[in-house]
Amino acid sequence: MAEGAKIHVRLMGHSYIRRLGEFIAANENYANLQLDNTRYFVDFQARGGLTFQRLAQCAEFTNFPKPPPDVCFLQMGGNDLCRVQPHKVVTDLLSYAQYLRDGVGIKNVIVGQLLRRQPWATRPGYNEDVIYVNNKLKEGTATLENIYYWQHRGFWTDLSYLGRDGVHIEGTSRHMKKYLHSIHSIRIAVLHHSR
Repeated sequence: MAEGAKIHVRLMGHSYIRRLGEFIAANENYANLQLDNTRYFVDFQARGGLTFQRLAQCAEFTNFPKPPPDVCFLQMGGNDLCRVQPHKVVTDLLSYAQYLRDGVGIKNVIVGQLLRRQPWATRPGYNEDVIYVNNKLKEGTATLENIYYWQHRGFWTDLSYLGRDGVHIEGTSRHMKKYLHSIHSIRIAVLHHSR
């Protein structure tokens, strides 16, 4: 990185990232993930309901700026896991992370841990498959250069972070701390892997 150049961070993924971007846009205190804006530039690339099957059809996920972002935080796979086998989700996530690194030229790719859902809001066995996928992502990224698995902080002891739909992180003012955990967790991931 050139002296004085900002580290470009892109947060990519499904509705978790879209909602996070909307929350930050409406709350200036959390702009740029609260990272030093003289050193970091953070932007969002997200679409609700995004799956790997739909990814190729979304121009914003196939066209990247020149030069590409330095760091990408990727939060995907949860929607795919509703429809495809867990091993396919692992393969797709790791393949896309490698494409971002090797094909696009992103220096560091961070794959975010999949989060559980309320059992009534998804198919039977979904949460068990989330655990399987996360374990395999952790194993798989351990042997990949500049591709990292990130375990979110504050989301694993219970499901209280979920909103009324049983799927998304609660973003209302009443439960804002739960939503802010995602900002804090992603911020730490970016700081840790952008050095």
